[in-house]
Amino acid sequence: MKKLLTLFLAVAVLMLSLCSCTKDKKTTDEMFALDTIISFSIYDSDEELSVNTIDKCKAEITRLENLLSATKAYSDVYNINSSKGESVKVSEETASILSRSLELCESVDGAFDVSVYPLVKLWGFDTKEYKVPSDDEIGQTLKYVGYENITLNDSTVTLKENMSIDLGAVAKGYIAERLYSIMAESKIQRGLINLGGMVIVYDSKADNSFSIGVEYPDTGEVFAVFETDTAFTVTSGAYQRYFEENGERYHHIIDTESGKPSNSDISSVTIVTKDAVAGDALSTAFYVFGVEKTIGYVKANTDENGEKFGVIILNSNKDTVYVSSELIDRGFELQGAFKDEINVEIIDI
Repeated sequence: MKKLLTLFLAVAVLMLSLCSCTKDKKTTDEMFALDTIISFSIYDSDEELSVNTIDKCKAEITRLENLLSATKAYSDVYNINSSKGESVKVSEETASILSRSLELCESVDGAFDVSVYPLVKLWGFDTKEYKVPSDDEIGQTLKYVGYENITLNDSTVTLKENMSIDLGAVAKGYIAERLYSIMAESKIQRGLINLGGMVIVYDSKADNSFSIGVEYPDTGEVFAVFETDTAFTVTSGAYQRYFEENGERYHHIIDTESGKPSNSDISSVTIVTKDAVAGDALSTAFYVFGVEKTIGYVKANTDENGEKFGVIILNSNKDTVYVSSELIDRGFELQGAFKDEINVEIIDI
């Protein structure tokens, strides 16, 4: 029988707890990177091994942020965005991530689009100097958005002039997969890393499941829990990054058709998957899709391992949650007063 470890994930940023049933020592640490606080919890009887594993993970996060950040000078992405229409040679690693990103862009018809960065900058989400642009400014900026105008030949990238890219919505997924590999290679017993909206769980014996709690937006309260032994859980929601002006909230998930923050009927979407890169990108796309289109996509598509995605979709009214049957089978249930406040609709996959 699988043992149960408990993890409450306030899906945007907060980890409440992980309890181990064994005598393995818990080693914790944190760092600020990727514009968030990243927390590490490693369980192993060898404390030195745990510390070394965390140090390796930290170094890998720093390396990949320096390679993939749109704002760090001389990163591959920074060099691409500074090219003024000229071709740029990048590392094979960056080229591989960009290639996968373009495939995902196409699979969701641009609901996730790595060329969204001009709009991100226009709204001030890159510098946090926020503003509400005019419709004319948005219209002019949209001329420089469109993943289909990115050319990738081997490790050479070419953008049309005035275009720019942001790999943020896949980079965290790629980093998550690298950190999972580091934990496996280090041969620790168990590990948990919270990247902020992306949680990684690792168990060397594959005989544990984890109980994950999902946050009700803007409250910090856990409204639902489910059990999983799947490595990656990722969430997108409008409450994670936003600003307010004249009583209106403007969030960071931009719809590239309108050039404005998405106005779908989703409040938050959580994906449970073995494919962190796809999960990272699709959590953005699903938020833009809205409930009906997301459910259709989930029913029609499998991940590259041939397995269905587990999804939890809380609607914009926050009174209905749509849950894939896979997670119902894993014990999904509402908590406390939310049992009377939220209806559960099962997505039969």
